Amino acid sequence: MLDLPLHEPVAVFTVVLLVLLAAPLIGRRGVPSAVVLLGAGIALGPHALGVLDRDPTMVLLGTVGLLYIMFLAGLEVDLHELEEGKARSLGFGAATFLLPQLVGAGVGRVVFGMGWPGAILLGSVFASHTLLAYPAAARLGLQKERATTTAVGATILTDTLALLVLAVIATGARSGGGFDLGVLLRVVGSLLVVGGAVLWGLPRLGAWFFRTAAQDATLEFVFVLTAVFVCALGVEALGVEPIIGAFLAGLALNRLVPEGGPLMNRIGFVGNALFVPFFLLATGMLVDLGAFAGGPDAGRAWTVALAMTATLLVTKGTAAWLTRPAFGFSADEARLAFGLTVPQAAATLAAVLIGVEVGLFDVAVLNGTIAMVFVTCVVGPVVVERVGRRLAQAAAERVPDARDGRDRVLVSLANPATAEALVDLALLARGPEASAPLAVVTVVPGGPDQAAAVASGERTLSAAVVHAAGAEVPVLPIVRVESNVARALARAAAETRSSLLVMGWDGSAAAERVLFGSVPDRVLRETPTAVLIARETRPPATVGRLFVAVPPMAELEPGFRSAAGMLLGLASRSGAELVVLTPAPYADAVREAFARARRGGAAPEVRPLDRWADLPPTLDTALRPTDALVLVSARQGAIAWRASLDRLPRVLARRHPDLSLFVLFPGQVPVSAILPSGLTSGDRAFLDRLRPNAVRLGLRADDPAGLFRQTLGDAFPEDVAARLAAAPADARPEIRPGVVLSHVRSSRADEPFLGVGVSREGVAMPGASGPVHVVLALVVPERVPSRRYLGWLALVARMLRDDATVEAVRQAEAPGQAHAALLGALRTDAEAS
Repeated sequence: MLDLPLHEPVAVFTVVLLVLLAAPLIGRRGVPSAVVLLGAGIALGPHALGVLDRDPTMVLLGTVGLLYIMFLAGLEVDLHELEEGKARSLGFGAATFLLPQLVGAGVGRVVFGMGWPGAILLGSVFASHTLLAYPAAARLGLQKERATTTAVGATILTDTLALLVLAVIATGARSGGGFDLGVLLRVVGSLLVVGGAVLWGLPRLGAWFFRTAAQDATLEFVFVLTAVFVCALGVEALGVEPIIGAFLAGLALNRLVPEGGPLMNRIGFVGNALFVPFFLLATGMLVDLGAFAGGPDAGRAWTVALAMTATLLVTKGTAAWLTRPAFGFSADEARLAFGLTVPQAAATLAAVLIGVEVGLFDVAVLNGTIAMVFVTCVVGPVVVERVGRRLAQAAAERVPDARDGRDRVLVSLANPATAEALVDLALLARGPEASAPLAVVTVVPGGPDQAAAVASGERTLSAAVVHAAGAEVPVLPIVRVESNVARALARAAAETRSSLLVMGWDGSAAAERVLFGSVPDRVLRETPTAVLIARETRPPATVGRLFVAVPPMAELEPGFRSAAGMLLGLASRSGAELVVLTPAPYADAVREAFARARRGGAAPEVRPLDRWADLPPTLDTALRPTDALVLVSARQGAIAWRASLDRLPRVLARRHPDLSLFVLFPGQVPVSAILPSGLTSGDRAFLDRLRPNAVRLGLRADDPAGLFRQTLGDAFPEDVAARLAAAPADARPEIRPGVVLSHVRSSRADEPFLGVGVSREGVAMPGASGPVHVVLALVVPERVPSRRYLGWLALVARMLRDDATVEAVRQAEAPGQAHAALLGALRTDAEAS
């Protein structure tokens, strides 16, 4: 038979785990888990059933949970939003401190008949608050909402001021005197010294540790916990509540722990599964229901409890409502701020217990405070969960989620040594709000060693899957056996509907004529998907500033807005400052494009360049060792493409060998997305393969074979061009004056290909009525049915049915302009019909 209260460790922990298990199950029926845990603490505590005792172990774990809540609040807050909204945080913090402080002091003086020291201390009890409802807001994805960041920013102000009042009043009461200026100055000085040391030193220590000393995930987690409690202990040693130190540690490590990453997931899991529930249980154990059930002091206990609870609810609610117009908050945002700032626990209990100790409060105030703590700890989470669901739903309707394909990321893994780094980069680019799995692919060549190669590829993928699982991200592993690696990656991107393909790069190229080496260059030709090619030299979380170089007219690329949104999210989640470099004539357009893509966080700093050629020397002087660079590039034939872009990655890699360098090619919007609705799905799929880099300007060959070789580029061997040139006249019709279309079936074609050659001056072609300005070369796989083949021929012919389109293609200054003219003709044709 077990004796109550339980002291046997196994029995105590079993009961606690049963409570922790029951809380979320009951929470599914609409009761917040925090309320269940508080109620369990009351029922099982020493003042009710007496199953558990509030012994030093429970107090220890509860204290750890409180520090953990404050640490998570600092760690998860959006620093960019906090910086931009510091006026809101200061204003709301002042309101939610002064109003309860003044009204509470009046209640203590008039209603409870206290002296001024006791009344002022009672006011500080109402003025402070604990972010007990913050985990509920975080579960709903509201940790970066402006109402949340405002409340979190206000917390450090209110709790610091309340603790200052406590220090001054308590010291004066102990010494038998009154106001003590020396105590005030000492506490303020201690906060400034410790705060400055933590916010300056811990980020540097953490960056060094994560970059050089960390060996595994366990070591990283232990380092973070150690930093939190060292900061809390250091602050406490100077006479300030340790919750301030934990909050400062969260702020200091904020930029080093990427949102949605494995480390953040481990920190949140341990806190929400263990430490925070212990804090709620320990808080519930303080409530003594017997003090309100009867006895000579029951009436005063009820009076004090009701008066204190009403004062707190009214003043906190009034502060949130009065500041609402100034901050532009909606009614639900004001309610969310109220729900976050109404719970009382840490500073409140500290102030009351010390007040009882020095003789300023009696037992009735202590019992009333505990009752108030219980009520507010129930009200806060309930309000946050009910209002938060509406806000979360509204946010989901405002911002498209991953179901539209914009947050689907595919990672190409070829080198096991860089697999985890590429997965971490993909997690940051993907964002924690994405619901689609993270796709990881490795391509192995066929041949006699195929089985061993597949096994090696599976080992690489398994390591990536385990790493991503640490962030609770679903992973779709793909192994492809294919001799053409680029084509396999392009197909994987199409099949997974990925919006971004992440690839690694060592900073070199196979030859000067290529950008990165054969595979990445071929991938850029094979797929319209956005491609991010990465040479990482340091973890993204340790990057201080993320420079983005945007070339002229890149903002006109169809995928630039999506790329800008990805870069904004990448900078926000890694905690880096975003700095954009672009030529001065395009600065306003680039700034506007980033503004349209921005979903939250800080706006980037745009630094105009006098000329695009000034980029390398500008970077030489601007870059610091902790910076990283993203070069926005363009595929050949795109509006922003220029020959210098192909050389620039190698130039920058050589000039800055220790720099994390990323080259981003914005996606090309599928043609089918902008075509008229009258086209069949087969037509749309065919036209999706017509891309700007399939347009060749400046045809100059003297013979048909040479013209078709120029038109096809390096897409097919010369024998295909020879067959196009040798086709009989009825297979190479002049579909209108100056436009020739030739077509063949070929076993070398896996999918239909349309090449477009343009000559402004005109070239000679046998069988043509005059100079030919546009050459169309259609190469179709042999397996395609004749009906579909003929349909494609008709569709191509429709592109150039009028003189205006032919002239627009002929006069095009860039392949992208000719491409747009061809598609524009299809839209015009459909609208006219």
